[in-house]
Amino acid sequence: MPANFRVRGRPPDTGPGGTGGILTMMLSHTQTTTAPQLPARGPAPAVRPRMARDQAVRALKRQIIVDAARSVFAEMGLEAASMRGIAAAAGCTTGAIYPYFRNKEELYAAVLSDGLTCLHEHMATAASGTTDPRERVEIVLRSYFAYYRSRPDEMSLGLYLYHGLKPAGLTPELDRRLNRKLSQALDVIGDALAAYAGLDAEARRMELCQVFSYLMGLLICDCTHRLGSLGSNAEAMLDRYTADLLRRLAPH
Repeated sequence: MPANFRVRGRPPDTGPGGTGGILTMMLSHTQTTTAPQLPARGPAPAVRPRMARDQAVRALKRQIIVDAARSVFAEMGLEAASMRGIAAAAGCTTGAIYPYFRNKEELYAAVLSDGLTCLHEHMATAASGTTDPRERVEIVLRSYFAYYRSRPDEMSLGLYLYHGLKPAGLTPELDRRLNRKLSQALDVIGDALAAYAGLDAEARRMELCQVFSYLMGLLICDCTHRLGSLGSNAEAMLDRYTADLLRRLAPH
């Protein structure tokens, strides 16, 4: 693939057998006869593979850009990163990025969105491995913790958006989209809790908020190596928290 992602188009064929010649003949024919009305058709069979190939190439280019942006943002943060630096990391020109992303904020949101999609898939796959409600709660909590513990850069990228206590860097619309993505991922935990304890909608929401807050706090303490100074470790704390949670929510 060329470094600048440019694909040279073939000039239109205007010869007698080319597209231009056929179009001229058709226009000439319609001046003397009325063409019968034909039912609308979809793309010709030969066009469909080309369309699928073009879509695949476009998706690949987008992913290359997002992967490059992830590494640049992880190293430099949102403010210090630039579209030129991301283009260099992706091996393309800056102009090749703009058909996909208008600015670095959109790219940052795409990086976070892709991460939340992977989180959702990771947790859903883990949850599908058992039909026992109690075991599913244990699995999804460990799954969430393990995902971010093995990808500290992804957690850092999300937390980087908060300067002090105020969110910064993304538009309200991008923030809403990411919140929806996060909610979809956390629904895996919420559904497991509701199925185990028979929670109504409000109780499910409150329990999910508490679990999410605990997991994020534990991850931050673990990633910053603060638990060792207190003589504890994240795995032991997560196991104890999960056992207490299941005991408290146990159906009577």
